[in-house]
Amino acid sequence: MLTNETEEFFPPPFTSHEAFLVYIKVRDGQTTAVPYICGIGFVTNLVSLIVFVQPNLRRSSCGVYLASKSVSDLVFLLTVLIVWLTRVDIKIFFTSGVCQTVIFCSYLSSFVSIWLAVVLTVENLLCVVKPWFVKRSCNAISALVLTASILIFGIGIYQFSIWNNGIGNFYEKPQETATSMKATEGNLSQVFDQHSLQSDKFSTINQTLFLNTEFDISNFTNTTNTTEELYQAICTHFEIYADIILTMTYIDTLITIVVPIVILAVTNAAIAIIACRTSRRTRARTRASTSTQGSTGAPLVKSRSSAAAMETKACKFLFMVSMTILIFHTPSHVIRLTTLFSFGWLEVVLQRLFETLLYLHYVINFFVYIIFGDNFRQVFISLCKGKIR
Repeated sequence: MLTNETEEFFPPPFTSHEAFLVYIKVRDGQTTAVPYICGIGFVTNLVSLIVFVQPNLRRSSCGVYLASKSVSDLVFLLTVLIVWLTRVDIKIFFTSGVCQTVIFCSYLSSFVSIWLAVVLTVENLLCVVKPWFVKRSCNAISALVLTASILIFGIGIYQFSIWNNGIGNFYEKPQETATSMKATEGNLSQVFDQHSLQSDKFSTINQTLFLNTEFDISNFTNTTNTTEELYQAICTHFEIYADIILTMTYIDTLITIVVPIVILAVTNAAIAIIACRTSRRTRARTRASTSTQGSTGAPLVKSRSSAAAMETKACKFLFMVSMTILIFHTPSHVIRLTTLFSFGWLEVVLQRLFETLLYLHYVINFFVYIIFGDNFRQVFISLCKGKIR
């Protein structure tokens, strides 16, 4: 029978048994949700990719960027699923080669995805401010060159994750086997504390890779497992490169969180303000042209209004794409920035919740495209009718 001391067990950074139970419930909910999110995300991103590579869309810079983003999102979801498998005792992530590849692909896909969104948003701003520049310079070829540049730059930055990670033991095998529950709890607390501190060295989305592979301490506290049973290999960083990793963490935080989020927020705010002003001026000019030109000027007015409406829809589509990224990514990024300075139990719980919110973004992209993208919707419907026939 367990003692009260055992029943009240909670590892750091939790300050009470109740806080630890809250975390366990949140983590278990995330464990249940992740495979469904990944499954739906695979389907929606694959369908989006098929639509964007159709001739009608792949000739535009927007189509190239969003097709590339669909690929990077697919890769990221795959890394999330591989890491999630460790929670159900399928530990392919703890295999040499898979470990390094998953971490590298997670870093790279996150970087590529967020910067493609930044490029799209900046292009949208240029479309509002200088439409002539967009028509002349923003095309499929320039989009391919810029996408390749982002990819190459990302590979150069994150190649460090290939050689500074590998399979290692979470802690050294103890010389003596402790059979008491009290000794087991002490070792478990040490393990959780070391893992939390290790995870805290890594920022952005990829902190998930380490936090998601934590030991299921709740199971251990209900048994009399010996410390030898806790001895296992995991995917981890090499301590010899700890300083390099810490430096790269701050660099990654800057280029994957701070700079992109600031650019997206400022650019979208500018687009919203300019679009409102432009809309008012357009309506005023339309009314003035209609009243002065009469019936002879009606076709010209309608033609200009139609062209303006198409540009407005395109801007609205890109605006919603980037706003969706801001809404779903910002909470997770903010909490990860917070963990660089403080790492309490509340941050751990919120991190789990906001991670799940971030994962949902990779599912709903398709629905944003369908609702706000007229061209995307038309091509998608055409593909569906073609398949039915």
